[in-house]
Amino acid sequence: MKKYLYLLILMGFLVTQAYSLPFAPHKPTAPQVTLEQQIARYVSYPSILKSTRLASVVVIQFRLNEASEVCQLKVFSQNDELNNALLRQLTSKKLMGYGRVPDELYTVRLHFEP
Repeated sequence: MKKYLYLLILMGFLVTQAYSLPFAPHKPTAPQVTLEQQIARYVSYPSILKSTRLASVVVIQFRLNEASEVCQLKVFSQNDELNNALLRQLTSKKLMGYGRVPDELYTVRLHFEP
């Protein structure tokens, strides 16, 4: 009798496991908009490049403060007017979804096409 009872319990356990849902690990959610897309919203085509009608790639590096605002911005280009224009456009702009890691240095390439 005990044998049948144990067998019945074992069968019940196996049947309930067959219909259970597998465990899905939690994936952290990524920001909806990438860092490059957020930066592109704040940057307009610099007037210094309009006169030359050349495509250009500019590299910028920055950190984010506690309020997720751009600070310690560095622009790497040979043109001082372009550097100043980008500094004015991007300093203190807020970037959503980033800045959780203190003192992280972000590097972004900006592509300008006429």
